Amino acid sequence: MATKKILFVVPEIKSMFGTEKGIPIHPHVGIAYLVSVLKRNNFQYQIIDCGVEKDWPIKLKTAIKNFSPDIVGVTGFSYAYKYLYQTIKKIKSITNIPIILGGPHVSANKNKILKETKVNFAMYGESEISIIDFLKAFSKKNPDFSKVPNLIWKNKNKVIINSPAPLIRDLDQLAFPDYESFNLSAYPCFREKIIPIITSRGCPYGCNYCSVRLSMGQSFRPRSPQNVIDEITYWYKKGFTNFDFNDDCFTLDVNRAEAICDLIIKNKLHIKFQLYNGIRVNNITLKLLKKLKKAGCFFIAYGCESGSQKILDRIKKNITLDQVTQAVKFTNQAKIKHAVNFIVGHQDETYQDALETFKFAKNLNCNYVNFYNLVPYPGTEVYDWAIKHAHFLIPKNQYLKNVSYRDINPIFETKEFTKDQRIKIMKKGFNLYERKLYRFRFGKILGTIFYLLTRIPFFGHLSRKLVYDNKFFNKLFSILISSSKK
Repeated sequence: MATKKILFVVPEIKSMFGTEKGIPIHPHVGIAYLVSVLKRNNFQYQIIDCGVEKDWPIKLKTAIKNFSPDIVGVTGFSYAYKYLYQTIKKIKSITNIPIILGGPHVSANKNKILKETKVNFAMYGESEISIIDFLKAFSKKNPDFSKVPNLIWKNKNKVIINSPAPLIRDLDQLAFPDYESFNLSAYPCFREKIIPIITSRGCPYGCNYCSVRLSMGQSFRPRSPQNVIDEITYWYKKGFTNFDFNDDCFTLDVNRAEAICDLIIKNKLHIKFQLYNGIRVNNITLKLLKKLKKAGCFFIAYGCESGSQKILDRIKKNITLDQVTQAVKFTNQAKIKHAVNFIVGHQDETYQDALETFKFAKNLNCNYVNFYNLVPYPGTEVYDWAIKHAHFLIPKNQYLKNVSYRDINPIFETKEFTKDQRIKIMKKGFNLYERKLYRFRFGKILGTIFYLLTRIPFFGHLSRKLVYDNKFFNKLFSILISSSKK
C-alpha cells in the first residue's frame, strides 16, 4: 500500500468589512493540527494558503505537477464560503484529483455539502483522528469508506454521512499545531511575533446563535496547564513573545486558568497575551484577573450580546447584566484593558430592547464596545427561527457571501424590529464603538480628532483602505496598536 500524498489548500478570507479580501494574521490553526498528525503518521503533505500567496493559482498548478498529490484537502468557514467555492472551482479546472472538504462550513451543512460543492468527500467535526482513517482507506485498491468516522461520501450517487468519532478527550495526546509547515514569515504574526494558542475545546453553554458546538461539541475538554506551557515555551524560545488565546471558554475552569498563569510566572516567561475571543462574565474572579495581569494578559473581550435581560434569557446566554457590570469593575481593578461585545437582531428582539442594549453599552466603564449584526449561521437554533419567522433582505442562499460583522445593513428584519430600526441602532452602536476604540488606540485627543475625521465618508473609506491595503500604513497601524497594549 503506497503512502498517499495530500495537498492542503486554504482559501482566501474576507476582511471584517465583508466586501474586501482580508489577510490572514496567522496560519490556519485547524490545518496546522492536521499536518502535525500527518507528520506523526509519515504521510506526505504540502500547504498553499491562498490568503498570503499572491499567485496561488500558479503555485497550485506547480504543486499539482511537481508534488503529484493523490488528494487535495480544502477547508472553509461559512462566513467566507464565496472564496471557498471559488477555490474548489479553480482546483477542478486544473485537475481531476479528488477533493476532500473540511472545516466549520461542512459541520453546519452536512446534508447538502457534496451537492453544493461537488467535491468527492467531506469531513465534519474534529478530524485529527478521522483523517488518518480516511487516508488509510483511500490508499487501498478497493477502499471501504463505510467505517471512516465523520466522513461524508457517495456510494452509487447516494450521499452517506458516517457516524462521528468520539470527541478527543485527552487533548494532550495531540502534537502541537505545526505552523512551521506553512510559509510562516509571510504572515503578519511573524512580524509581530504572535502565535495563536487554543488551550481547550468545546462549550457547554447553549447560546442559540452560536455555531461552535457544531464542530467542537458541547463537552468542555481542556488541555493540562503544563501542556499549554510547553507549547508557549516552544515558541518563546524561538522569539515569539505575544500569544492570542483563542479558546471559547478559557476560564470555564477558573482553577485551571489560574494554574496556567502560575506556570507562566513560575517559568519566567515574559510574554504578553490577550483573550479577545469572548470570555464569559460568569466565569471570572478578581483573583484570576490579577493573576492574568501578572502573567502578561493585556486585553480581554467579554461576550455580553445584549443589554436587555429579557433578550439574554431568550438567547440562552445564561448570564445577568449585573455579572457583566461586575466583570468590568473587576477588570478595571486588575488594570487589564478590555472590550464588551454586543449583537443586534436577536430572536424576538424589538427596537426598544436594542435601545436598552445601546444605553447599557454606553454606560459601561470599559475601553470600548463592539456592535455586530446577527448572522444566522446554518445549523444554529437562530437560523431555524430566522428561516421561519424573518424576512430576509438578502437572498437566503447569498447572504453569507458578502456578510460582514462591520456591515451596518442587517441580513433580515422582523415585524418587531424593522430594517430602518436596525440600521438606526447599528449607526449608534458603530459610532460608540469607533469613538471609544480610537481613544483607546490613539489617546483621548488624537483619538477624538481621528474619530471626527472618519465621520466624513471619504476619509473613513480612505483610512480603511490605507490600513488594510498599504504596507506603510498597515505597519504604522500595527505600531499604534502595539502601543495600546502597554
